[in-house]
Amino acid sequence: MPATSKPIPAPEASAPDSDSTKPLPENAPPCAQYAPRAQRLNELSILADRFAKELNEGKGDAALAEKFLEVSREAFRGSSMLELLREVEEEREENRVLMQVSMKLSSAGDLSEVLKAILDSLRHVVLFSAAGIFVFSQEMDKIELDMMVGYEGADRGKVHNKFKDGFVQDKGIVAHVLLSGTDLYVPDVTKDNRYVLIREQTRSELAVPIKIRDELIGVFNLESDDYDGFSEHDRRVLTAFASHAGVALERARSDRLRRKAQQIQEEFALARNIQRTFLPDTMPRFDPYDLGGMNFPSSEVGGDYFDFIPLTNTDMGIVMGDVAGHGVPAALMMANFRACLRVEAKSNYDIPVILSKVNEFLFETNRSGDYVTAFYGVLDRRTKVLTYSNAGHNPPILIRADGTLRELSEGGLLLGSFGNVRYEQVRLHLEPHDMIVFYTDGVTESQNSENVEFGKQRLIESALKYRDLTALEIVRRICHDVHLYRAPDSIQDDLTLSVIKYVLPA
Repeated sequence: MPATSKPIPAPEASAPDSDSTKPLPENAPPCAQYAPRAQRLNELSILADRFAKELNEGKGDAALAEKFLEVSREAFRGSSMLELLREVEEEREENRVLMQVSMKLSSAGDLSEVLKAILDSLRHVVLFSAAGIFVFSQEMDKIELDMMVGYEGADRGKVHNKFKDGFVQDKGIVAHVLLSGTDLYVPDVTKDNRYVLIREQTRSELAVPIKIRDELIGVFNLESDDYDGFSEHDRRVLTAFASHAGVALERARSDRLRRKAQQIQEEFALARNIQRTFLPDTMPRFDPYDLGGMNFPSSEVGGDYFDFIPLTNTDMGIVMGDVAGHGVPAALMMANFRACLRVEAKSNYDIPVILSKVNEFLFETNRSGDYVTAFYGVLDRRTKVLTYSNAGHNPPILIRADGTLRELSEGGLLLGSFGNVRYEQVRLHLEPHDMIVFYTDGVTESQNSENVEFGKQRLIESALKYRDLTALEIVRRICHDVHLYRAPDSIQDDLTLSVIKYVLPA
C-alpha cells in the first residue's frame, strides 16, 4: 500500500528582529535594497532543500519532494540574480559618485569644499560612522590639514594629539599607515594594540594612504561602530576616493605655489619701485670731483642705497647703506632711513649728531632685529676734506695716487639695534688722483660656482685696473667683473657701488 502522506509544516517566518527585516539606514546606498531580498530567497532555498531531503528519506510524498527541489532551485537562481543585480547597481552607484567627485574637483576652488564633497559622496557607496582625511606637514610631525565627520568637537584635538604622539611611538592606525605607506584594516580594534581610543563607539577601522604620484602626503581613515564593519569592496572604494583626494591636494598645492610665486613677483616689483624712488637718476657735477654710482638689482631686491646729497655749493653728502633683509620690508626701512638722514643732514653739519639722531629714530620705529649699516660723509671741495663716520658698514677703500690703500672704518655701531649710541667722525684730506670706492656686501660676497667669494682683493684689483676711466665707467666695469665672476643662475645679493675721483682740470 502506498505510504500515507504526512502534512509538512510550512517554513516558519524569520523572527521580526532578523537582519533581513531591519529597516535600512537613511544613508544606505540604493543597491543595499537588494541584500535583504536576496537573503530571504536564500533562506527559502535552504528550507526547500531541507524539506525535499526529508521527503526523499520516506518522510513524505516523492512528488512533493520534487516540487520542493524545484522551489529550491528557483529560489537559488533568484537569490543569485538579485546578488548580481546588487553588484551591478553597486558598481553603477560607485561610478556615478566617482564621476560626481571628479566634477566637483574640476569646479570647486576651495580645498576644504572639495574634501568635504569627497566625504559626503563616499557615504553613498560605503557605510561608515566616522571619517577623516588627514594631510601632514613635510616633516610628517603634525597634521597640517584635516576634514572630519562623525567626531565630537573635543575629539578633533584628540586626533591631532594622538597622531603627534603616535607617530613617534608607532601607535595608532593612521600613524601606522603613514609610516608603512600601505593600507590597513582592523576588523576589531579592541584586539589590536596599535589602536588608540578616540571614539568610544568605534569597533573597526580602515585606513589607506593618500599619495601625490609616489609621494605620501596623508591618510584617508574610516571608522565603524560595528565589528568587521568594512569589506574588501569598501577598501577598494576608499582607495579610489583617496586617489581623488590626492588629485585635489595636488591641485591645491599647485595653486598655492602659483599664488606664492605671484605674490613674490608683486612684492619684488613693489620693492624695486620703492628702491628706484631713492636712487639717484643722474650723477651730480661736483668739480674737481668725478662722482659715479650704480645699483644692479638681484632676483631678491635688497635694501641697498647710495646717494649724493647736495648740501651747499661747496659741500656734498656721500651715502652708502644696506638694510638687513630683502623685499618690501627692507625697501621700506631704507626709505625711512633715507628720509630721516636727508632731513638731519640739511639741519645739522655735525656728522656724529646726525647719525645719533638717525639711530634713535630707527631704534624706536623698527622691529626688533632690523638694522641698517651705513657710511655717511661730507665732502668739502673748497678744503678738499672728506669728513665721515662709518656706522657698521663695509669700509670704503681709499686708493691714493701712489697706490697706497686705506679703509675708512672709523665711526660706531650699526644703526637701529641699540639706543643712545655715540659716533666719532674723521677728517680725511684728499689729494689729486685719489679715488674712493664705496660698496655693499653684495659686491665682495658674490660667489663663483666653487662658492669662493669675489672678495675685497679682487675689488681693489679691478679698481686699480680701471682707475684712468671716469667714475661711472669704473663702477660699470667693476660690476661687470663681478657679474662674470658670479655662478650662473645663482641667487645672490644686489650689487651697489659708487666711486669718487679727484680729477685735476685738463
